[in-house]
Amino acid sequence: MRLWKAIALLNLALGVGLLIGYLWWGREASRLRQETTLTIQAGAAALEEREWAVRGVVRSVIPEINVLVVTHEDIPGFMPSMTMGFRAANPKLYAGVQVGDLIRFTLKGVPPNVTIVAITREGKS
Repeated sequence: MRLWKAIALLNLALGVGLLIGYLWWGREASRLRQETTLTIQAGAAALEEREWAVRGVVRSVIPEINVLVVTHEDIPGFMPSMTMGFRAANPKLYAGVQVGDLIRFTLKGVPPNVTIVAITREGKS
Protein backbone atom coordinates (compact mmCIF):
# COMPACT_ATOMS: atom_id res chain seq x y z
CA MET A 1 0.00 0.00 0.00
CA ARG A 2 1.28 3.38 -0.85
CA LEU A 3 1.90 5.89 1.94
CA TRP A 4 -0.68 8.38 0.69
CA LYS A 5 -3.41 5.67 0.78
CA ALA A 6 -2.51 4.79 4.36
CA ILE A 7 -2.63 8.47 5.36
CA ALA A 8 -5.99 8.97 3.59
CA LEU A 9 -7.44 5.89 5.32
CA LEU A 10 -6.13 7.09 8.70
CA ASN A 11 -7.65 10.56 8.13
CA LEU A 12 -10.98 9.01 7.12
CA ALA A 13 -11.06 6.86 10.28
CA LEU A 14 -10.18 9.88 12.41
CA GLY A 15 -12.92 11.97 10.75
CA VAL A 16 -15.57 9.28 11.26
CA GLY A 17 -14.50 8.87 14.89
CA LEU A 18 -14.74 12.62 15.50
CA LEU A 19 -18.17 12.77 13.84
CA ILE A 20 -19.53 9.95 16.03
CA GLY A 21 -18.05 11.58 19.15
CA TYR A 22 -19.55 14.96 18.24
CA LEU A 23 -23.01 13.43 17.68
CA TRP A 24 -22.81 11.57 21.00
CA TRP A 25 -21.71 14.72 22.81
CA GLY A 26 -24.67 16.64 21.36
CA ARG A 27 -27.04 13.95 22.57
CA GLU A 28 -25.57 14.05 26.09
CA ALA A 29 -25.66 17.88 26.15
CA SER A 30 -29.37 17.79 25.31
CA ARG A 31 -30.05 15.27 28.10
CA LEU A 32 -28.07 17.34 30.61
CA ARG A 33 -30.01 20.48 29.60
CA GLN A 34 -33.30 18.68 30.28
CA GLU A 35 -32.09 17.41 33.66
CA THR A 36 -30.89 20.88 34.63
CA THR A 37 -34.24 22.41 33.69
CA LEU A 38 -36.09 19.84 35.81
CA THR A 39 -33.73 20.42 38.75
CA ILE A 40 -34.22 24.19 38.55
CA GLN A 41 -38.00 23.76 38.47
CA ALA A 42 -37.88 21.43 41.49
CA GLY A 43 -35.61 23.90 43.32
CA ALA A 44 -38.04 26.75 42.66
CA ALA A 45 -40.85 24.68 44.16
CA ALA A 46 -38.69 24.01 47.23
CA LEU A 47 -38.29 27.77 47.80
CA GLU A 48 -41.99 28.28 48.44
CA GLU A 49 -43.12 28.97 51.99
CA ARG A 50 -44.81 25.90 53.44
CA GLU A 51 -46.72 24.99 56.58
CA TRP A 52 -46.91 21.74 58.57
CA ALA A 53 -49.07 20.69 61.54
CA VAL A 54 -47.04 18.31 63.71
CA ARG A 55 -47.37 16.50 67.05
CA GLY A 56 -44.51 16.15 69.47
CA VAL A 57 -43.26 16.06 73.05
CA VAL A 58 -41.42 19.04 74.56
CA ARG A 59 -37.95 18.05 75.71
CA SER A 60 -36.62 21.49 76.61
CA VAL A 61 -37.57 25.16 76.53
CA ILE A 62 -34.68 27.57 75.98
CA PRO A 63 -36.10 31.10 76.36
CA GLU A 64 -32.68 32.79 76.03
CA ILE A 65 -32.55 31.89 72.35
CA ASN A 66 -36.32 31.47 71.81
CA VAL A 67 -36.10 27.73 71.03
CA LEU A 68 -38.20 24.69 71.90
CA VAL A 69 -36.53 21.29 71.70
CA VAL A 70 -39.18 18.81 70.59
CA THR A 71 -39.29 15.11 69.79
CA HIS A 72 -41.65 15.20 66.81
CA GLU A 73 -43.33 12.76 64.44
CA ASP A 74 -42.56 12.59 60.71
CA ILE A 75 -42.99 15.89 58.90
CA PRO A 76 -44.09 14.82 55.39
CA GLY A 77 -41.96 16.37 52.68
CA PHE A 78 -39.53 17.89 55.18
CA MET A 79 -37.91 15.47 57.66
CA PRO A 80 -38.35 12.16 59.49
CA SER A 81 -39.20 11.94 63.17
CA MET A 82 -36.41 13.11 65.48
CA THR A 83 -35.58 15.37 68.38
CA MET A 84 -34.51 18.87 67.43
CA GLY A 85 -34.87 22.50 68.33
CA PHE A 86 -37.24 24.86 66.56
CA ARG A 87 -37.22 28.61 66.90
CA ALA A 88 -40.53 30.12 68.02
CA ALA A 89 -41.95 33.11 66.14
CA ASN A 90 -43.01 34.72 69.43
CA PRO A 91 -41.96 33.98 73.04
CA LYS A 92 -45.64 34.11 74.11
CA LEU A 93 -46.26 30.91 72.11
CA TYR A 94 -44.50 28.67 74.62
CA ALA A 95 -45.79 30.38 77.77
CA GLY A 96 -47.21 27.63 79.98
CA VAL A 97 -45.55 24.84 78.01
CA GLN A 98 -43.42 22.56 80.18
CA VAL A 99 -40.98 19.74 79.59
CA GLY A 100 -42.89 16.52 78.94
CA ASP A 101 -46.01 18.19 77.51
CA LEU A 102 -47.59 16.60 74.47
CA ILE A 103 -48.16 19.40 71.96
CA ARG A 104 -49.47 19.99 68.48
CA PHE A 105 -47.51 22.74 66.77
CA THR A 106 -47.48 24.46 63.40
CA LEU A 107 -44.23 25.03 61.52
CA LYS A 108 -44.09 27.65 58.82
CA GLY A 109 -41.32 28.82 56.52
CA VAL A 110 -39.01 27.94 53.67
CA PRO A 111 -37.01 24.80 54.53
CA PRO A 112 -34.66 24.60 56.33
CA ASN A 113 -35.57 27.96 57.93
CA VAL A 114 -38.85 27.17 59.67
CA THR A 115 -40.35 28.56 62.86
CA ILE A 116 -43.11 27.52 65.21
CA VAL A 117 -46.07 29.83 64.66
CA ALA A 118 -48.71 28.07 66.81
CA ILE A 119 -48.72 25.65 69.75
CA THR A 120 -51.61 23.73 71.30
CA ARG A 121 -50.99 21.78 74.49
CA GLU A 122 -52.61 18.33 74.45
CA GLY A 123 -51.50 17.07 77.86
CA LYS A 124 -48.60 15.21 79.48
CA SER A 125 -46.77 12.42 77.69
